Amino acid sequence: MITHVRGRLVHKAPTRAVVEAGGIGYEVAISLATYGQLPETGVEVLLLTHDYIREDRQDLFGFVEESEREMFRLLIGVAGIGPVLAQTVLSGMAVADLQATIFHERVRDLTGIKGIGKKTAERMIIELKDKVQLSGATTAGLGALAPPRAVEEAVLALTALGITSLAARQAVQRVVEKEGTELSASQLIKRALQER
Repeated sequence: MITHVRGRLVHKAPTRAVVEAGGIGYEVAISLATYGQLPETGVEVLLLTHDYIREDRQDLFGFVEESEREMFRLLIGVAGIGPVLAQTVLSGMAVADLQATIFHERVRDLTGIKGIGKKTAERMIIELKDKVQLSGATTAGLGALAPPRAVEEAVLALTALGITSLAARQAVQRVVEKEGTELSASQLIKRALQER
């Protein structure tokens, strides 16, 4: 498996780069985020890679940052998301924003990315919510989370009242963002019902 390529950047385009290393030119598929961080052609570059091999093809996907490669690998683990669509997702949203969007279950934001429909967005949230980690910068802009137990109790109570899990979680999160983290589960439930 090829884990990285270091060499001279001989060509770059918004979706592809060619790195010459040891006399071999490696064509690497990249996202717009990686493209924006590449140096000028002729300069040495290090691209972290994911070697994607199937019976009929072999593709090399490249990333400037480890966080982007990790997110790519999580995305291709979701049913219905292949490597090309994963790159499209990473081109449509910064990694930190994508993590926050998944964590806070914002389906509408995900469906704004080309190729992601509502069912795929919901599947991404279900499969990746527990796997994404929010950076301090990301959580700072979105409001701190209430104590997990209070949030979970509130979500369970709301779903028992017939509200979908996703809608319940979103309503509770809106309350936390507005009113802070000191609310009890019963206060979260009451205010979340008022939010709807």
